[in-house]
Amino acid sequence: MRQSHIIIVLLFFLFLSAAFAADPVAVILRDRGKVDIFRKDVVTSQDARKGMVLYDGDKIITGASSICMIKYTDDKSLLRIKANSSCVIEGTKEAEKVDKNIVVQFGTFFVDLFRPKGKFTVTTPTSVASVKGTKWWVIQESPTKYIVVEGMIDCENKAGKFLVKAGQTAIFTSDSEAPLIALTKEEEIPALEDEVGDRQSLEIEFKDADGKTKKMIIDYQKNEE
Repeated sequence: MRQSHIIIVLLFFLFLSAAFAADPVAVILRDRGKVDIFRKDVVTSQDARKGMVLYDGDKIITGASSICMIKYTDDKSLLRIKANSSCVIEGTKEAEKVDKNIVVQFGTFFVDLFRPKGKFTVTTPTSVASVKGTKWWVIQESPTKYIVVEGMIDCENKAGKFLVKAGQTAIFTSDSEAPLIALTKEEEIPALEDEVGDRQSLEIEFKDADGKTKKMIIDYQKNEE
């Protein structure tokens, strides 16, 4: 019996150590409506709030008439998650950069990158898109749509690699067929629902791998409701 108690205590401390060892990869800048955060390997959710840090494997689900905006800790990369959407945030931190991957399950997402320090990919059921310095939409319904606003993206699936440029929309119907790439119609572009306002700073506290409390300051543009 005593041995069982020792094992339980050891497992508990191992769990705590793993939690402290995780580095934050992103932070929530804004949320509106019903936004649930599911920590990796945790069944119950937390309500999103401004300033909440996100770790590798965290899942975000937005409800009706809801929105969530996150910013990555290593650069100025932004991700806007519109209503009725779900994704998993993946991030591997190395030195001063974070290699990022958004696992899109369903919904509408806007990626806004500015001189990203690490890799940035978006994984959907039909394809994987990777980019550098661009703005684009991902709409995961059936089919998958990529709408490029600025720059370009590389898309890949079992059929090969495809370049999608600004002003173009790529439509993937499956993971084994080439996409249809056409000029984007203005009415196809989703609305951002907000305008850029005054510059703000957000101070975040978190624990590093040694269990020490650190502060991180995020600069961003305030968005009007």
